[in-house]
Amino acid sequence: MDWREKLFGKVLVKCDSPGTKNGKFENVPTLEALSDCVEEGEGAICGIYFSFANISDTSDDFGVRLEELYKAVQPRLKVVQVVLWAHVGTPEGPVEREAGFRRSLTGKPWLAVPFHDVDTKRRLTQKYNIAVGVPMLVLRGRPVRDALLSDPVGEKFPWPAPPVHELLRGVQLEGGKCKLYEELPNDSVRIFYFAAHWCPPCRAFSPSLCAALASVRKRRAKYANTQLILVSSDRSEQSYNRTLQSVLPVGALSVPWSSSDARLALPEALGVAGIPAVVVTDGAGKVLTLNGRQHLTTDPLGLNFPWGQRPVSVLTEQALLKMARHPALVLFIDDEDSEIEFAESVLTPSAESYYEECSIQFPGFCPYQNSSDDETIDFDYPTSRHSRLKKKPFKHTMFYIGIDGTDSADMLREHIGLDDAVPLLTAIDFPKQRMVTMNFGDEITTDSVQNFVDGYLSGNAVFKPLKPYSEKC
Repeated sequence: MDWREKLFGKVLVKCDSPGTKNGKFENVPTLEALSDCVEEGEGAICGIYFSFANISDTSDDFGVRLEELYKAVQPRLKVVQVVLWAHVGTPEGPVEREAGFRRSLTGKPWLAVPFHDVDTKRRLTQKYNIAVGVPMLVLRGRPVRDALLSDPVGEKFPWPAPPVHELLRGVQLEGGKCKLYEELPNDSVRIFYFAAHWCPPCRAFSPSLCAALASVRKRRAKYANTQLILVSSDRSEQSYNRTLQSVLPVGALSVPWSSSDARLALPEALGVAGIPAVVVTDGAGKVLTLNGRQHLTTDPLGLNFPWGQRPVSVLTEQALLKMARHPALVLFIDDEDSEIEFAESVLTPSAESYYEECSIQFPGFCPYQNSSDDETIDFDYPTSRHSRLKKKPFKHTMFYIGIDGTDSADMLREHIGLDDAVPLLTAIDFPKQRMVTMNFGDEITTDSVQNFVDGYLSGNAVFKPLKPYSEKC
């Protein structure tokens, strides 16, 4: 699927289309509307403008400044507006909100996410960690609100941030074992932790971050070299030292207090607008996760570290909540690094094929449904070309790895009465109260998993009844 449709879905609203003054907006295909935009490199840039319908124009002039910039840098910028609502206890209902949506867009020279496309708006808001009530412009994954306000005519547009390795080149990171940034192993994942001692949420968050990192290093060999790097927002060197002490138990390194240029430039380079914040990058500086804090809150053991979007995830408590609404394929395995690698290798091809065939933009979101939690929409899945099974309507399905010994996997096994055998592949459909399990002893390979998935999704598998999920969990 094209990156533009992955971001915004298949259609956008054309804000300056004929009839907008009468409340009638024209929908245009996303690929057509953003045809000249490029994801990276030279070409038109797609900017995402997050606005709030119940903030008056007189109290917020960010949109006005954005329009001025838009006119100044055309045709290098295409804007897609995401109209949100500042939840501050206001009593307005859906009718008032849709009216606010229309008022916000009428006459604007750009595009917008449709009012009823709640999933896309929710996903974009979470993806870019948008603060309620703070209008924001995001360019290629980076919030650039401050850059726009300081350069309203766009002389330096698109305000490119220097690469992390350039900002930290020659910087002697300090901590347990001082070393230059460029001396870190090339294969090491880097966790940039933005925090300060004066910030109570930071002091509460640091122990959780350290515990998750220790768990990740212990469980997964490929993340054994993961390095935590503190970027302090403290107001004094004494406070900085206290913040550093809070993360030293996991061998954290820190951008020194004396390297103020790097410390002050890193938040903008990595798109950080507030603290505490966690950004995860690979060894080359590519951002893997922008909102690590939110991911850690729902995955305290780091089972799905480094928390990037993936077709197959490890089963967590949050996943169990999703399974109450969506069927899932779960491969239960032992808690061994090699077994996790094996499970990923055999499940991923089937999951990727499924999401591609169904045009599902990422696990947990289907563009054909009004809501990713909607249980009423069926759609067809074309089974693999080698299968003779007839396709049949089915519910949006997710793919998980259940690690034996974790609370989530054990809770699920107990609830559905599944024995302790591993590896074991099962399809669990709580909405339809049924399940099917691969015969224990059958070899689990990429092909056998695909055949199992085809059988399940076509409805031709041998199902057995399942008790309602709500009775026990």
